[in-house]
Amino acid sequence: MRIHNVRSLLYAMPPLKSNKSPDGETSPELAKPTPNPYAIAMLTALLAGIFSIIGGYFTADFHARHAIAQKQLEYRVGAYAIFLDKTDRNKSPAVSQILNIGAMAASLATDGEIQGFEDRIAELLRKNDAQDLHWQLNSDLNVLRLHGSTRVALICDDMLKALLLRDHDIDWTQYSKDVQSFHDQWKTHQEHGIAYGWKEKVSSEERLMIVTIGKLMHVLVEQLRNEIQGEKT
Repeated sequence: MRIHNVRSLLYAMPPLKSNKSPDGETSPELAKPTPNPYAIAMLTALLAGIFSIIGGYFTADFHARHAIAQKQLEYRVGAYAIFLDKTDRNKSPAVSQILNIGAMAASLATDGEIQGFEDRIAELLRKNDAQDLHWQLNSDLNVLRLHGSTRVALICDDMLKALLLRDHDIDWTQYSKDVQSFHDQWKTHQEHGIAYGWKEKVSSEERLMIVTIGKLMHVLVEQLRNEIQGEKT
C-alpha cells in the first residue's frame, strides 16, 4: 500500500463512533486521531540519522582544517629556523655581513668607526654586486615569503625593494617610530651630508641601500624570533 501524505504516516484511520441525538437518531463522529508508534519510530530514526550525518561532516571538516593549520605551522617554524641558521657567518656570509653592518649603523660615533663601517660596505659590494645580492637574498627570503606570516612577507618584500634602490616605495608607517627615524636620518645624511674625517668608498645610493637592508634584516630576525617564541608559549 502506498503512503500518500504525512498524516497517513503518523496517524491510523480512526474508527467511527456514534452519538445519539435526543430524538434517538444516531450521527457518526470521528474519534480523535491515534498516533502510529511505528511511523513515529521511523521518523525519529530518520531525523537522528540526518543529524548524525551533519554532525559527522562538521566534525570531519574541523579535524581537516586543524590538520592543515598544524602542517602550515610546522612549515612556517621550519622555514624560520632555516633562515635564522643562515645568520651564521659560515652558512650565509652575505646575510651575516648585512646583519653586522645594520648593527654598526646604529652606533657610529668616531671617524675611525665611520671609516670601518664604510670599509665593510665596500668589501661587501666588492664581493657581491647589487645583482648578486638580489639573487642571494631573493633565494634566502623566498621560503619566508612562501611559508611566513603576512608581516614576515612584508618585511622580505621591502628588503628587496631597498636592494633595487626603491626605498621610496616602502610604506615606512608599517614600522616602528625608531625604524622610521633611523631611515629618515640616514636618507637625509646621504642626500645632504658630506664626508669629513673619513674616505668615501661607495656611493651615497649604495650606502643607503645597504644600511636600509641591514636595518630591515634586524627587524626581520626579531620578528621571526618573536613568532617562534609565541608559538611555543
